[in-house]
Amino acid sequence: MLRICTWNIGCFSFLKYAKYFGIKFKGQKIIHEYFQPKINGDFVSKYIDKINPDIIFLQEFYFPEDTKSIEGLKNYPYQKFVHAWYHKHCILIASKKEFEIKENNFFSIVSCGEFNFIPIHLNSFSALKRLDDSLILDEFAGYISNLIILGDTNIWSRGEKFIFSNDKKAYKILTEKLSDFSQKIISTSYAGLGLDKVFGSKNIQVKNIESPKIRSHFMDHYPVLFDI
Repeated sequence: MLRICTWNIGCFSFLKYAKYFGIKFKGQKIIHEYFQPKINGDFVSKYIDKINPDIIFLQEFYFPEDTKSIEGLKNYPYQKFVHAWYHKHCILIASKKEFEIKENNFFSIVSCGEFNFIPIHLNSFSALKRLDDSLILDEFAGYISNLIILGDTNIWSRGEKFIFSNDKKAYKILTEKLSDFSQKIISTSYAGLGLDKVFGSKNIQVKNIESPKIRSHFMDHYPVLFDI
């Protein structure tokens, strides 16, 4: 059995304006809206130690060296950054087991044992782009076995309700070949939306999936945990 965690450890988007005003928090200057290593690194580290996942997918790093502030990552000998639409080297894969990565059509396919993972952080500002990405991910689902797509989909939903029609279409496409293992999780964010989701091949058995309502300063997402 593997314990998996996906977590957007970034912050509210309004922090992007903090740098223009020289805003500091606890003496630390804020220059972007992504993971704040000196402010939240210890919090993230302690939670990782507590849940002890085998593989972690952490989104919204701005600088690769920011991993040094998460001491708990020292227990993960295999680590690799992959890209997302908003920044290079921004999604960290940290694992206790060896894995391989193949890049395909702007997505990274991570093979670990019998499972294939695609960590995602879809476009925050365009439901149409999220719909386009869902079509690409649906193609992967057609030929990759034991597939799990997980992360911040940015699909604005709460239960079965969707704010944007294109998000509803994207969700429908993603669940044609895949199961939504996170379907019963209503909210994964401080805003009350189920932005973070876990889709997977229908033959995969997922257990104990949850999204604990824990966060630190300025963080706007909760982690999603599950066992396979």
